[in-house]
Amino acid sequence: MLAASVLAVGAGALLGRASCSEEAAFRPVEATHAFEVDVDPAPGAAVNRRVLGSNVGWAFGGDDLLTKEGAFVPAMLERVRALAPTVLRYPGGTYSDVFHWEAATNEHVFNRQVQPTLMDTRRFLELCERVGAQPLITVNVVTGTPEEAARWVAFTNGATTTVSRLTGRPLPRVRYWEIGNEPYLKEESRDDIDLRPDAYAGRADRFIAAMRAVDPDILIGLPLTSDTRSGLPVTPYPGFTRTVLDRVGERFDYASLHNAYMPFAFKKGESQESLYWGAMAGALTTQADLAAMTRLLAQLRPGQDLPLAITEYSPIFGLGRGAIDQLIVSPAGALYLADVLRVFAQTPGVLLANHWSLSANWIFGAIRSDGLPRPAYEVLKLAGEAIRGRLLTARVRAATQRVRAIGQVGAVDALPLIEVLATASDAAGATGAEVRVMLINKDPRRHGIGRLRVGGTDVAEARMSLLSSTDPMASTDRPGILTRTESTLPGGPEIAVDLPPCSIALVTLGVAGSRRS
Repeated sequence: MLAASVLAVGAGALLGRASCSEEAAFRPVEATHAFEVDVDPAPGAAVNRRVLGSNVGWAFGGDDLLTKEGAFVPAMLERVRALAPTVLRYPGGTYSDVFHWEAATNEHVFNRQVQPTLMDTRRFLELCERVGAQPLITVNVVTGTPEEAARWVAFTNGATTTVSRLTGRPLPRVRYWEIGNEPYLKEESRDDIDLRPDAYAGRADRFIAAMRAVDPDILIGLPLTSDTRSGLPVTPYPGFTRTVLDRVGERFDYASLHNAYMPFAFKKGESQESLYWGAMAGALTTQADLAAMTRLLAQLRPGQDLPLAITEYSPIFGLGRGAIDQLIVSPAGALYLADVLRVFAQTPGVLLANHWSLSANWIFGAIRSDGLPRPAYEVLKLAGEAIRGRLLTARVRAATQRVRAIGQVGAVDALPLIEVLATASDAAGATGAEVRVMLINKDPRRHGIGRLRVGGTDVAEARMSLLSSTDPMASTDRPGILTRTESTLPGGPEIAVDLPPCSIALVTLGVAGSRRS
């Protein structure tokens, strides 16, 4: 997890409560905006469900997933199973820089307090087993050693099988590994764990060699970054990626990115309205950065296929800024999550993505420490219902909004107010096929009134699952600020859809096999 202090773009001041004029920016109006969506039912590429991952920390009993005795909290475990994250990353962001996996106790990276390692590797893998997730482990490249990392690979993937205490079956092998966390940033509270790019590259080579000697089939990722995002510097080490790739000789398999913390405002006095629209445009900045990194990797490593893993992402309106920090849990933040998940699912070069984070962890966790879901949970769960089967092409006609630059988000002249992700069952085109359309209405004041068509075919039935809120910038971290409702829609060749302001809908369609003449 990155800290605001390390970004080269500077620091901002605290923002207070919204003024009356700012509140008016989110007051619903009777006026509406119209949109049309045409979905081509011809199935495209298989959907990559690995974008539905999350992060698990070792500290505080895996962020309240465990009791003090080390047992899984039943209510928390059931909530995770219902969410069904596909890839779980461990031991948790900056924690990895001081984490020693074999130790019975470990030091918290920030407060330096020593705690029992309740969420150890075995319990982490048991969690992955229980919820059906693939594990991803970040090794300690800063205060650890290549030998320690190699023993970790041997423990999870070696000839001696580690057995689950929950089922008696062998625990999942760990295919995905990551060499450190955000080495391109500086942590101002722990300058003792900073590495310069050339030092990181040298260590990365030794770690990769030692780990592959144990299991040559593992997939290893290097944390990399662009120098700038929307024209702003995002690393204190300009040229970090070029320096590292010039010096790393060992083979690695993917690039690990943390380029989707948006909008990350840093200037003093940003209005609530500006913050809202920055979040709505944030996914476009991430999309542009993914493309820029793909081009850079093709230039620096020609002929090598290097997919992108977004191993942390979250809405962040500001960090260490007081009141606006709480907007992480706002409905506006939830819309950003849905939008950036849409981008991950539609981008061919994305290997996987892990939301920051699964539980507790201040207000980042999708699940509160009392087991109740936050808006992020509701979005991830809805997205999990949409992101399956095969991708479909959708053409959208919608009104647009001009958005000025804010934080890491670049200016957008015409931001579509409606975004769409369409998928279908593998049998798309056959009688009774199911088509799913996830719709995002980014307008904070107006209903979106739309028409949805699927290639001229008749829709036998339509169901809509809707996530909506009466206050887009609510940030009280209380249950119910983003509510889910279910409804049925009349079938036919054209489906009428009414999207409330600041809402996300999943429309599931039963499509007949023949087109209308």
